[in-house]
Amino acid sequence: MRRFASLCRKADFERLRRRGRRVATPILTLYRSEPYASDRTSLVGITVTKAVGKAVIRNKLRRRLAAIVHDALADRPAMRLLIVPRPAAAGADFDALRADVTSALEKP
Repeated sequence: MRRFASLCRKADFERLRRRGRRVATPILTLYRSEPYASDRTSLVGITVTKAVGKAVIRNKLRRRLAAIVHDALADRPAMRLLIVPRPAAAGADFDALRADVTSALEKP
């Protein structure tokens, strides 16, 4: 079972982009904010644009990021996250993705 639920509404994605704290790394951009009172668990959205690559590449990257976030949220309090990988993420290996996500989550 995943440690997070998915962001589903377009308004939630837009709100995180506008009001969330932004952390940029060479491989991805991460937006995060505090959870709402009604959130029981972390809410995560992963947006992979067509600039990253074809559908097979985008879906593989999305699955990798979901697995990394699942592990990274184990010891953290609930939050709202939006992860937007950059085109460089398509060529990055799993360990590089994990290092970027964990470093972005540790920044204030």
